Amino acid sequence: MALSAPVEISTEARLRARATRLIFGIGLAMAVAVAVLSGVELVVLAQRAAFGGPKTIVWTAAACLLLIAAWAAVKWNRGPLRTHPLATVLAVIIVTRLLDIALVSAPLESDFLTYYNLGAQIAQTGPLLDRVPTGYPTALAVVFAPFGAQPVYGQLLNCVMALVTAALLYDIALRIWGADSARWAAWLFALAPSQILMTGVLASEPAYGLLLTLAIWISVRLGPRRILAGLAIGAVLAASNYVRPTSPALVPAFVVLLFLVARFRVATLASVAMVGCFLVLLLPVAVWSDQTKGELSISPSNYGGWSLLVGTDPAHTGQFDPDLASQVEGVLGTPEFDRRAGQLAIDRLRKNPAKFVPLAIEKFPIMWAADTYGVLYTLGIGQDSDHPSESKGLLVVSGAGYLAIVAFAAYGLWAMRSAVPPTATLILLLMLALAVVHTFLEIEPRYHSFMVPLFCILGGYGVSAFGSVAPASRFAAWRLRTRRRTGPDSAAAE
Repeated sequence: MALSAPVEISTEARLRARATRLIFGIGLAMAVAVAVLSGVELVVLAQRAAFGGPKTIVWTAAACLLLIAAWAAVKWNRGPLRTHPLATVLAVIIVTRLLDIALVSAPLESDFLTYYNLGAQIAQTGPLLDRVPTGYPTALAVVFAPFGAQPVYGQLLNCVMALVTAALLYDIALRIWGADSARWAAWLFALAPSQILMTGVLASEPAYGLLLTLAIWISVRLGPRRILAGLAIGAVLAASNYVRPTSPALVPAFVVLLFLVARFRVATLASVAMVGCFLVLLLPVAVWSDQTKGELSISPSNYGGWSLLVGTDPAHTGQFDPDLASQVEGVLGTPEFDRRAGQLAIDRLRKNPAKFVPLAIEKFPIMWAADTYGVLYTLGIGQDSDHPSESKGLLVVSGAGYLAIVAFAAYGLWAMRSAVPPTATLILLLMLALAVVHTFLEIEPRYHSFMVPLFCILGGYGVSAFGSVAPASRFAAWRLRTRRRTGPDSAAAE
């Protein structure tokens, strides 16, 4: 019998494999760090709740029992929860989101009031660009125009966005890993407390999360048709840039993935198609920027320089400080103010760049560990204010839900380490890009909100992989690892 000739691996393939392993290693380390930090954050929140008096403890226990009961129903029910998983998940999303809208009246303030006012204005005058991104206000205007400028219609729009996001991430996980992972991914998203609570808040995060999930779904659905997928993804990312000006930093993640999975020539053509479509659809922003700011830019915001100034402020760990505006000449939100703020931030970076390494380390847990924004914005209370009993309990539940998602996402990454699908690599690239960007820009815990649906995709595989291993097998594997570490003498002694 003739022996087959050894298969030669090209240099390009070896480079792609090494780059993929490097990205996966860094991403896995970051996911584990987020899981650990969110666990620490949960302990802190639980400690505050435990010392908050009997009322706080009752609220916390009741909320946790409700979450556990929902989880148990999903895990062990053999009826429609398993036979019709997507339909059941969508029904649960409708019920939980409508209950949030009906029971809690989130206050209109800060950015949310600005979006509401712009939505009402666009419904009357038509599309426009303003000092803040108008993509989400334009979506609000679509429902305000026929029904009236009432906040409840914007909240119902957020509910619809959650339904579409759930359907997309379910299909993504289904195509990659199968029905069990898809079911769990959808349930993680449906029961994520912060995602439920943000339904009643007129914030841009649900819309941005939907568009980012849509871009990933396109990369999975049209994967072999690289150029068509590049055009479609470029269009979706351009639309997302009208919602949040973070998208230019995320485009490279999709480009890098193309060069990791496709031949150089095809990857180059698809990348050109993606970036070209992205830039063409942002030409209105460039024209508007030239007319209002006197510069060519694709940022639909007058707060880019201000965000950089806030993000490089070590006194407040890169978080918003209203008093910082007094250091800049002009009116906040104007092009002149933003230009001066950006220049101050650049000068600050140039004087002592090494100073910002510890600042970046301090900013990381603030940005990624806490999932408190849903509770705080829903109840209209500040991060550092004295929280009522109800909010302390909700903060614990929100933290527990987030910890479950990121912990299963990290476990899912570890379980797939021998065969990492391109979608997982893309999610890690997006996570790394966002972390790098906010090393310099302003941070808030809610700025990771649109990544939660993507964590649910990874977490769905993590739950499925964890559940596929019997407890006895896990215990046997642990004993084997223990014996290998302690050596044969210790094993023999037993």
